[in-house]
Amino acid sequence: MFGSGFRKFMVLASLCLLVVFAGYPPRPKPEPDYNWRAFEGARISVMLNQHPYSAAIVRKLQDFESLTGIKVNYIITPEDYYIDKLDLALNDRRGTPDVFMTGTYYIWEHAPKRLMQSLDEMLADPAMLIPGYDAEDFQPKALDSMKWSLTPGDPVGTGYQWAVPIGFELNSLAYNKRIFGQYGLEPPLTLPDLVNRCETLSGSGIDGLSVRISDKWTSLSTSFITAFTNFGAKDFVVENGKLRSAVNSDEAVRATELWVKLVRKCTSSSSWQQNPWNEAGASLGAGKVAMLFDADINSYIQNVEGYSKEAGNIAWSPAPLSNPDDPAASTNLWAWGLGMNNASNNKKAAWLFMQYFSSKEFIRWAAINANVVHPARKSVMADKEYLKLVGRADGFVRTLNAQLENASVMFTPQPVFFAATNEWARTLKRIVNGEYRTAREGLDELKPKIDRMLDEAG
Repeated sequence: MFGSGFRKFMVLASLCLLVVFAGYPPRPKPEPDYNWRAFEGARISVMLNQHPYSAAIVRKLQDFESLTGIKVNYIITPEDYYIDKLDLALNDRRGTPDVFMTGTYYIWEHAPKRLMQSLDEMLADPAMLIPGYDAEDFQPKALDSMKWSLTPGDPVGTGYQWAVPIGFELNSLAYNKRIFGQYGLEPPLTLPDLVNRCETLSGSGIDGLSVRISDKWTSLSTSFITAFTNFGAKDFVVENGKLRSAVNSDEAVRATELWVKLVRKCTSSSSWQQNPWNEAGASLGAGKVAMLFDADINSYIQNVEGYSKEAGNIAWSPAPLSNPDDPAASTNLWAWGLGMNNASNNKKAAWLFMQYFSSKEFIRWAAINANVVHPARKSVMADKEYLKLVGRADGFVRTLNAQLENASVMFTPQPVFFAATNEWARTLKRIVNGEYRTAREGLDELKPKIDRMLDEAG
């Protein structure tokens, strides 16, 4: 047996060790393994709009299925037809699709009809979140654009969270540096400047501008609403406690008159021709036009090496506005994200899918590898590799930083968005084509139509 001297030595040694390690924090407990296969064998259906952001999801579907054991069936639809197909599917109330690609205006249409599942409880419950999901990391404006109280006229960012964002878009001006250099042009700062650049190019065989044009709401959702709002115009106002259309206000008429001038002077025809977003962007990439005023992702993908003839020749500047010196001057913001069908029979598996494809890891991969231009995660927007990538695009990051602070959702939240804006687009087409004597005549006819839609919707 050891003697008393040894026992005293051990006691003193133990005390010394306690003193040495007393200042160190305890070793953290290992995080319990997350069960990624909790819903193995589940089958979910997903509806996607045809877009670079949905293409990024499709590229990673096999990884998701391998990780979780969940089988995903998906369908992709072009944007001009997507809302109609999605409406039919959700209103069927049979639970399919379980998850669908959605955006700000879609929420206004579907959430009031109880076709969407609110995500607030899921986001607030740590047990329902994948490791490191961190909802605080979302870009606030992108996340808030998918939050709404369901009260017509209330701004976005209030009420319930209806979707989680993947990426967002701002409206800016993209221009061909080669063409601008050839004709000694500078990027336009104002809308009259933009018309002037088009007039300079007249007779050159190159159209001055490409804008998004269709018979549907999409023709209003980017450059038009940006120009319209910066004239001080509003789509709706509250009168006697009721939401009323304001499309025929003096400001709205002036904005519309300038827009008609833009279409007539800057495009290849004085009449309204179909030019959906992908064709509008392709015209810039092919060198057929000098400028594109649209969502910045549309021009960005044309500048990716090997994507178009003019890749590398495209540069960016802030949206030309009525008064760029106005501190409140702004551009429209739109975000794409994922929402859940309120009638889904696979909500837990659907929520896992939504988290995976809005996680930091996926969005970082998509931003660097799949043209998710403005990632919805703050951490990714600050990522050195992402910044190095988008920094190669001349003026792109500078334009983003200049516009993001004041960017906003410029349409007023209300539940007949698509019916109202489709009617608005048809009226704008008729004004451009000279079917009304003046813009005011067409807008005076449009206002009561939209007001009746609101009344019928209650």
